[in-house]
Amino acid sequence: MKKKYIVGIVAIILISIIALVGTSFAVFTTTLRGNKKVTIKAGILEVNFSEGDAINLDNVAPLSDSKGQETTPYTFTITNTGNITAYYHVLLKEDAANTLANSYVKMKITGSNGYDSGIVKMGDYGSGTFEIISENELAVDSSVTYNLWIWLDENADNAAQGKIHQSKIVVESFDRPQPSTPSAAETLLAKANPENLDYNSASSEQQKEMWTFSHPATEQTEALTDYRYIGADPNNYVSFNDELWRIIGVFTVDDGTGNKEQRLKLIRNESIGNIKWDANNVNNWPTASLHDDLNAGDYWTNSLSAEAKEMIGDTLWYLGGSSTREDVTATMFYERERGTNVYSGRSTSWIGKVGLMYASDYGYATSGGATTNRNACLNKELYNWDSSSFSDCKNNDWLYDSSHTQWTLTLYSSYSSNVFLVSYTGYVFHVYANGTYGARPVVFLKSNITIASGNGSSSQPYILQS
Repeated sequence: MKKKYIVGIVAIILISIIALVGTSFAVFTTTLRGNKKVTIKAGILEVNFSEGDAINLDNVAPLSDSKGQETTPYTFTITNTGNITAYYHVLLKEDAANTLANSYVKMKITGSNGYDSGIVKMGDYGSGTFEIISENELAVDSSVTYNLWIWLDENADNAAQGKIHQSKIVVESFDRPQPSTPSAAETLLAKANPENLDYNSASSEQQKEMWTFSHPATEQTEALTDYRYIGADPNNYVSFNDELWRIIGVFTVDDGTGNKEQRLKLIRNESIGNIKWDANNVNNWPTASLHDDLNAGDYWTNSLSAEAKEMIGDTLWYLGGSSTREDVTATMFYERERGTNVYSGRSTSWIGKVGLMYASDYGYATSGGATTNRNACLNKELYNWDSSSFSDCKNNDWLYDSSHTQWTLTLYSSYSSNVFLVSYTGYVFHVYANGTYGARPVVFLKSNITIASGNGSSSQPYILQS
């Protein structure tokens, strides 16, 4: 592989800081130069800019991400000096005279409140004037400090030579929360059906929406209620990653830090191909080859867009398994997946971004049919769903795919090498992890994702935005 060298690139990135503060929308501006501390106070908010080594990148060379984060950040502190809770958000305003596209500029923001934007291209946020820190609230006599790093992307090419980029930080404060768009989870939950509604008695519109499922506490979770799409073809289509995906439902999930939120769970509409669950034939998801491909390898790097990656949130996934297959219903799979019964040395949970569906997801997605109703399907072992007497269970389950056998995240705990599958004939069984079967990536979106348009049908899938 030839190594690419960039020679003679000269870019000028000038950062000046402007703060807009005040509950009455009064505007205060200041341009920072040199080494000094500037304080701006209006209404109930006070903004301190501790400049230190000011961000003034002149004739800079492209930097790697690691080197970019070693530069001196610009630091600013927002303090609520009033007697009521304050609300603010932070914007970036680009100079109209810019000649360097913001797609060449990388940045990272961290806050004392735990905020971490990660490394992003400025262009991923937008252009012109755009939000880089969403609305936050600030209690009386409390403050938050942010650090901002900005550098020229190491992949900048000759088009960046001699160009200028100027940006300004804008802090806006309000004396009350600004009207907000309901999250995608909130929008869909408003249409969810109650748990006791009989599917066959529901209207055709109701049948297309989510259904409520209550679960008792398990070894790893408290008692939870989730909301799932069921039936042969519900309104759960969504455009994601410029592809067609489906919404499994809305779930209360842990982001890995103990913070629990209601978030959308998506699955790709089609398999990404027949793939080994683990090339080494070990049923431990954190070390599996498919895990590596989905979260750090070719799929994560080359198949997911930057926009899609930004929408996916870290999630605590449960990795409990079942030691039997013949007697296991959807509810029993749910309990065991969130249990601690695994083969010796296996992880019982994992924090990450891209996983697979559970066997219980498949089981709960059925609505039943004319000869076998929903409750009969849920009370029948998934291993027997391919029998003719229970064909209504799989044929009225949107996760069933008659053309592919699909991997799940559910482990067979009696062996060191086996994982459960959903067969193309409709039943659930376990096989060696080094077998080659279909893989449909599954993700939990961040809680701030909203629905921009669409009705969830295959012809008008939901369009998401962050």
